[in-house]
Amino acid sequence: MQIAPQITFEGSDSSDAARDQILLEIERLETHNQRITGCRVKVIAPSHNHRHGIGFQVHIWLTVPPHENIVVNHTGRDDARNEYAQVAIKDAFVAARRQVDALTA
Repeated sequence: MQIAPQITFEGSDSSDAARDQILLEIERLETHNQRITGCRVKVIAPSHNHRHGIGFQVHIWLTVPPHENIVVNHTGRDDARNEYAQVAIKDAFVAARRQVDALTA
């Protein structure tokens, strides 16, 4: 990747485990397409006002020339597993891999 990944956390402190998982998922994503030049990931913690039904949200922005951007907005509204950041991160990167793979198909 030409540009270092940008990883931000909103509504919670940065977690080393979550950051390490994101970096691992980015490496894995790069094995699917070596032309990825940039990646931004934002992990949004659930609001304390909503106790049920809304888990972590993960937004991924990828730059893959000659295409402009790939955007994944993963919200775990209907899946209780997404109350855990690591699960939401994994699910978001699965969706990103599908989109990256579709570019080469």
